[in-house]
Amino acid sequence: MEATTLPKKKNTISKGKLKKSIKNVLCRPDPVFWPEITDDEGKRLESTLKKHKIDIPEFKKPHWKTLKQIPKEKRPKPPQLKKVDGLLLGIRECAEAVKNKECAAIIIEAKINPRMIIQPILEMCKTKDIPVLCLNDLRNVTRIYFGVPTSCLGIKCNSLSDVTKVIVDLAKNHPKPKLSNDLKKANKIEVEKKGIVEKMDIEVSKTSEVTTFQFLYRTSKKNRVFVPNASENVKQPTKFIGQDFIEFSEKPKQKDSKAYMKMILKRISNNPDRVKKK
Repeated sequence: MEATTLPKKKNTISKGKLKKSIKNVLCRPDPVFWPEITDDEGKRLESTLKKHKIDIPEFKKPHWKTLKQIPKEKRPKPPQLKKVDGLLLGIRECAEAVKNKECAAIIIEAKINPRMIIQPILEMCKTKDIPVLCLNDLRNVTRIYFGVPTSCLGIKCNSLSDVTKVIVDLAKNHPKPKLSNDLKKANKIEVEKKGIVEKMDIEVSKTSEVTTFQFLYRTSKKNRVFVPNASENVKQPTKFIGQDFIEFSEKPKQKDSKAYMKMILKRISNNPDRVKKK
C-alpha cells in the first residue's frame, strides 16, 4: 500500500506580505529651522574664514614601539596652536556665549548626526535673533584653517566684523519659518491660562489663613486614636511599648488548644475501627 501524505498546514502570514503595525511617533508641530547654505554661499563664507588662517606646524606622532621606550616626561608633545581672537570653538563654548549674549553669529556643521546635539543652540539663536548658518564640511574647514575640527563655530561680539557681516548677509536668504495661525492661537491660549493661574495663586495666598492642626495620640493599646463623639475630651498622650495597631473588638475568640487536643484523642480512642499497635 502507498503511504498517505498528510496535508500541510497553511501559514497565517505569507512570506511575501509584511505585518503592518501602528507606532506612536512624537513630532514637532512647528517647522524645524535648519538654514543649510548652498555651495556658492559656502565658498564665500570659506574665503572669509581663510583670511584668519593660522600657521599650523607639522607634527608626526611616533609609532608606539618607539614611544613606549621613551619615559612619559620626555615624550614628544604636539605644539600649542595659536587661537584666533574672537573665535568660539566647540558646542559648549558657543552655547555659553549665546546664553550670556556674547556671541554675534554661529556656524554649524550641516551633516552633524544626530541633530539633537546642536538643536538647543539653534533654538537659542532663533529666540535671541542671532544669525546662524549650516555649512557643509565645517569640521574639515576648521581643521585646515584653525587646527581644531569642530561642529560648531562662533564669533564673539565686536570681533571679526568681516566674518560676521558675511554671515548676516547670507542669513537673510534663509529666514526663520513663521508659525501658523493655529500655533499662534494655541500659544496665546497657553499664555492666558498661565496668567490666570498665577493671578489665582496670588489671590489665594493673600486670602488664605494659616490653619493649625491638633495631633491626636493613642492613650493605650485598647482605645482608638479618634472617637467622633468624644474627640474634644482627649487625654494627654502617654508613652507605651507595643504594637502600632488596634485589633477589632469583634474578633472571634481563639479555641483552647489543650481542650481541643483532648477532644480529638477521645474520638480516636472511642473509634472501634481503629487499628491497634501490636
